[in-house]
Amino acid sequence: MFEFYARRFAYLKAAWERDPVAFATYCELGEEHFELIRSYVDLGDHYLATIIGEAMADGYFAGLELDESISLVNQMTATYCNIGAMELVMPKLSEAKLARIIDAVFDGLSATDRGARSLTGLRAA
Repeated sequence: MFEFYARRFAYLKAAWERDPVAFATYCELGEEHFELIRSYVDLGDHYLATIIGEAMADGYFAGLELDESISLVNQMTATYCNIGAMELVMPKLSEAKLARIIDAVFDGLSATDRGARSLTGLRAA
């Protein structure tokens, strides 16, 4: 899964480093003409589903359905796959951080309640 994200991230970060203004322009064009790139997004989702399905077969993501696992992983890795979000925080993104996120996904993502939901109410920090 790391390579799935890291290869794309490395390519996009290099493009951003070459010309941040052009990168931002491509992001805007992609948003304006999303129907033209939708099939690429769908293909990426298909590959991610395959990776997660294989991981589930190996015992990861216990108790979760495939669609729920995909949704959670997408939320956890959004800044490495959502080009618009990536543009906003690119200087803070790195392959090392991505590797830690992927490790955390595999170490902890399951249907098991480990106590986060057991709060009786939210309070100011």
